[in-house]
Amino acid sequence: MDFIESFSELSGGLQFYWIVAVVASVVFVIQAVMTFIGFDSDTDLDGGGADFDADGFHIVSVKTLTCFLLGFGWTGVLFWSRISSGLALGFIAGAVGLLFMLLIALLLRQVMKLNKDNTFTARQTIGLTADVYLRIPARRSETGKITVSLNGSIHELEALNAGDEIIPTGAKVRIVDVVEGNTVLVEKL
Repeated sequence: MDFIESFSELSGGLQFYWIVAVVASVVFVIQAVMTFIGFDSDTDLDGGGADFDADGFHIVSVKTLTCFLLGFGWTGVLFWSRISSGLALGFIAGAVGLLFMLLIALLLRQVMKLNKDNTFTARQTIGLTADVYLRIPARRSETGKITVSLNGSIHELEALNAGDEIIPTGAKVRIVDVVEGNTVLVEKL
């Protein structure tokens, strides 16, 4: 009963910030526990009309809304006695909540990038320019080697020449097709 009496003695504004902070904290802890044990799912809250989507990631979701309320509530509690204007405190608490929301959205977006399949396939190189590493004989008679940069990584591939002239080491070529596996067909630039 002591807690309830102490809480009821607080002003209405401070009670509001405490309720938001405690509820958001409990939801945040539940979300964290569920994430660690594998029950991680997030519902987007785009309302059907507004599109808050950024590259397949919903900026407004249960997780980001929880973080907004976490920042908003705890800022209100911590700065209640320091900021005398209720309007100014609400604005600052809202700004901190928005900052929390955007930071968690950016963090979750970066984590989702780790989930992408970045497996290299030779087909991804069609149309790219490459450097000849080992000369490539003419008319598809034998393979040579090229190096090509894709998504910040350098890949070495076997290459066949589509033309009638030998392509020397150091020349620039364009990849025009995949012949088999990681062997590509190139033409001199």
